[in-house]
Amino acid sequence: MSANNYILINQDNLEVSVNDAGTGNSFGKPQKARNLENAIEIAQKIQNENIIEYGITFTKNKTSKKRVKNKIYLYIDGTNLLAGLVEMFGFGKVPSFASILKIIKKYYKYNQIYFYASYTSLKGITKLPKEKQEKVKKQIGLEIKYFKKVRNIKNLVFYQGYRSPTSKKEKGVDVHLAVDMVKDAFLKNCNQAIIFSGDADFEYPVEILKELSIPVYAIFIPNRFSLAIAYKCIIPTVLNYNNLFINKRKINKLRIIKIAQKRPRSKRAR
Repeated sequence: MSANNYILINQDNLEVSVNDAGTGNSFGKPQKARNLENAIEIAQKIQNENIIEYGITFTKNKTSKKRVKNKIYLYIDGTNLLAGLVEMFGFGKVPSFASILKIIKKYYKYNQIYFYASYTSLKGITKLPKEKQEKVKKQIGLEIKYFKKVRNIKNLVFYQGYRSPTSKKEKGVDVHLAVDMVKDAFLKNCNQAIIFSGDADFEYPVEILKELSIPVYAIFIPNRFSLAIAYKCIIPTVLNYNNLFINKRKINKLRIIKIAQKRPRSKRAR
């Protein structure tokens, strides 16, 4: 079997086949599934046992053997991601966004990235204790530097939310991400979606996409994991930096990718 291939799930006749990406022809006889969920299980088993270069594709055309063009959107909760990275590595050793994408590209194909984040404000910082002021300044400095590099990524749309002047809480970001996911599904802008967030609030938009027969994948970091999202997505994946993630519920379909990353050294007492 050629490595230049993809798995095709026909949603009309529930046949699962491995097809040549160049010709569209299938390798061997397609497998018949009981329902769409069973078809996805069969496809995942094939993917785990073989080298599949272009992942899983869905079609509703019974007769065409041509390869279906995937439109896969990657939605990233940027504020959630950066906060989790800071918790694990501190302000000085946060893994670059480019290095994270490099890992993701080994397991997922995508056409477009939508990144949602907001910037911490300096307003009212003088009223905080000195120690807190220094922390906020470091946070602001990191956000400016980190998000500037994010904005330079090809095929990436950066949505900037805002922080409440009174509560300092982020506003508009989560809602915008959720609405974009559902809107893109309804308008058929994409036929597959990847959500990168540990915020359980995104469980509902994921559920809506599933009802619209849009396959949804999920990516997490160890300290930003949502069990609710993981159960609803196809092959949820954890970027397991320094083995910090513990799979307490023993989710069978969970993919855990081990990543070694240097953490900041703790200051020794003299």
